[in-house]
Amino acid sequence: MHIVLGVDTLSYHCRLATGEISLEDVMREVADLGAAFVQLNAVHVRDREAGGLESLRSLAGELGLGITLSGDVVGRAGNGDTVESGVQRIRRWAALAEAIGSPFARVSSGFYRNELLAFPERIAVEQRYLIDALRRAVAEVPGDVQILLENHSDFTADEYVQIIDEVGSDRVAVFLDLINPISSLQDPLTVISRLAPLATAGHAKDFRIESRYVEDRFHRRGFDVQWCYPGEGVADLTSLMGVLVAQGDRAEPYRLSVEGLDNHPGVADQRERLGASLRFLQAFLDNAPATAQPLAGQVT
Repeated sequence: MHIVLGVDTLSYHCRLATGEISLEDVMREVADLGAAFVQLNAVHVRDREAGGLESLRSLAGELGLGITLSGDVVGRAGNGDTVESGVQRIRRWAALAEAIGSPFARVSSGFYRNELLAFPERIAVEQRYLIDALRRAVAEVPGDVQILLENHSDFTADEYVQIIDEVGSDRVAVFLDLINPISSLQDPLTVISRLAPLATAGHAKDFRIESRYVEDRFHRRGFDVQWCYPGEGVADLTSLMGVLVAQGDRAEPYRLSVEGLDNHPGVADQRERLGASLRFLQAFLDNAPATAQPLAGQVT
């Protein structure tokens, strides 16, 4: 599989939210780092009129950057969201994706599995809500922008396969985050092996474990999982990336964007950290076998 690397603007979110950096300057920095594309988060362009969106598209063309779009949550049945409201959200993101020239709009569900672990029946309701909203969107949302559903720390791999199967449209596929399974206490390699054949794009990040000790450090109360940039943590990204490489040739390149969630107001560390992450990922791609073999048990 041909994989191209990009950067999600979530890597700059805190600085964008406080006005410390403009989206245009983010795009220039991402291009300068050698990324193939920038993934614009919908919240970062929500105040842009049609002319402003066209300006971003023109700038991307000047910089030689592709553009993709990350939308937000489709909704949560447990919070009273309706299928109609979910379809309307998808409609807005699909229109926005078309305006900026993105081939897809990434979306996600509205819950975290850890919040509903004790209530499997509620998880089933959320799954049904998402299936119904996606099926309606396929039928009612105009255009050919693909709708990519991210594995967002919510459903299991088998539940995602069921969602894609029941929606039953090539227009809906998976947006594959390599590390999100950690959030719902699932093995990333197992999940990625199951979902990679259904994915056309995704996120790369990393994680580290931080222990929380009692005052005299005799034992620990527990530990925290903290996101970080690819290459900074303990994730087995070599194996996870290997699953992607093992997929067969496709008409379009697989777009893998760095999601740098560990960012802070007033801390301009993106250039250094993103540069290191892009080099880390590209080095793997440059040295990956030309014809990697699927892992045992991987769906093909």
